[in-house]
Amino acid sequence: MDLVVVSGADLGTPTEPSLADVYTLARAHGLALAPAEVGLQLRLQYLDQPVGEFLHVGMNPINTWSGEPVILVLVNGGAGLILIGTESSANTKISATPPFLFVRPRVLAVEVFRDKSGISRRV
Repeated sequence: MDLVVVSGADLGTPTEPSLADVYTLARAHGLALAPAEVGLQLRLQYLDQPVGEFLHVGMNPINTWSGEPVILVLVNGGAGLILIGTESSANTKISATPPFLFVRPRVLAVEVFRDKSGISRRV
């Protein structure tokens, strides 16, 4: 899978879109939601994250111990690298500028041809 970072503005969202708006436009651009594990692994590997960057993981929400749905956000607030959860109901309004991490699924090319009998076959 390929990871893609885009903002809501890059996707063409309004100034203050809902999380559902961002996800809908991402899907329309051929992107998919990332598994939650991507956020965990990326936090371990993204050691040179710029100070001040809040990278939201476009993912299905996970629930906190109290049942609140959250998505993961990789943060470098200047005091260190952290991974936090932020509110993620479908109606949650966000700024169009923060970057979101999505997945671009890899599609395997399959060549189809017709053999002499007229049967379609994949190779």
